[in-house]
Amino acid sequence: MRIQTYTKSVRRGGGKKSILVGVLLLLVVIGTITFTHQTYKVLNRLQNEIVKLKEAKVTQLQKQHHVIKKRSETDMFENDVPTTLSPNIALGVTYVRWGRNNCPSKENTEIVYHGYVGGSFYNHVGGGSNHLCLHHNVTYTPGKYIPGGQGSTWIYGAEYMDGSWAKPLFDLSLIEESSLQYQGVPCAVCLVQYSTIQIMIPSRETCPSGWTKEYKGYLMTGAYNNKHAVTFLCVDEQPQAVPGSKGNQGGAHLHVVEMDCGYNIPCEPYVDGWEVRCVVCTYGK
Repeated sequence: MRIQTYTKSVRRGGGKKSILVGVLLLLVVIGTITFTHQTYKVLNRLQNEIVKLKEAKVTQLQKQHHVIKKRSETDMFENDVPTTLSPNIALGVTYVRWGRNNCPSKENTEIVYHGYVGGSFYNHVGGGSNHLCLHHNVTYTPGKYIPGGQGSTWIYGAEYMDGSWAKPLFDLSLIEESSLQYQGVPCAVCLVQYSTIQIMIPSRETCPSGWTKEYKGYLMTGAYNNKHAVTFLCVDEQPQAVPGSKGNQGGAHLHVVEMDCGYNIPCEPYVDGWEVRCVVCTYGK
């Protein structure tokens, strides 16, 4: 009798333990399911954020590619010149034709590229002192630039600054306006095959005997009272202008150079106040 009572008690106690274990297992399962569900929601949210970031990055790259492609397709010069050089060029020299977007039409002369004259701001005290012929078809590598200005230094487009007084000096048949003033300055890099030397001669319109004249023009540089000193350029006497560029934009300025003789330069044959000519020459067979 006692044995049976003890057995029943054990069975009843064992049943409670089994129920308790079952409840605990159920709670563990419910907790696991809840945790898994919450984890899934978090992961799903993170995945959606990653997808959005990827889509935003793709959109940004597409915009960058579009800008680069548009810049590559856009040529501001109406009469573009191909820049494919002749094969098997053994030797030659290059020069910049300032004020023109093409090279002289002559044998053994080809264009390398054309573009825009750039330089430092005329009234800044720092920056580069030389002018550059910037390629008309700019390229950028996506992601290899920092958007926005960083305040380091800049390059600006150049513009002709002299007014109506300078009109008699130039042949303006290649520009739409009646004056060069405030218009952007183009440039072209030219290759002369078989030549070995090139030189710009200031105060001359002709080349030495045996040399070939590439073009002639006038010396131009920044104004005497600008804060920024720049190099002298020989600008073609039949200049062109960057289409659509007009109005005083600042940037790099170009003025015609006049002679001030007497300061260790003889006033004969130089003439005080006269504009200084220049010529670009090459030498070779």
